[in-house]
Amino acid sequence: MAVILKGTSIRFGNGLNTDDNGVFHGPLKVGNNLTIEDNAILFRSKVSNDVTIGTGAIVVAVTLPDNAKVLDGAVIITQKQADALKA
Repeated sequence: MAVILKGTSIRFGNGLNTDDNGVFHGPLKVGNNLTIEDNAILFRSKVSNDVTIGTGAIVVAVTLPDNAKVLDGAVIITQKQADALKA
């Protein structure tokens, strides 16, 4: 089950796949084919297409590129870190 916090703007594309205890906090715009695994947090970000966010990862206030793979337990809090995830 995912938690979506009230009072925020959140838009999802097609193909959302979530595991347990994911947290989405807007404003948030998500493209197509997002996989977000157990206990991951996605906060105030833009997510492109075909992105995977690993177990326990935290993503804050960045734009994730197409095909990004955020590793389990990673903390992505700068755009430089997000840009390094380009396939």
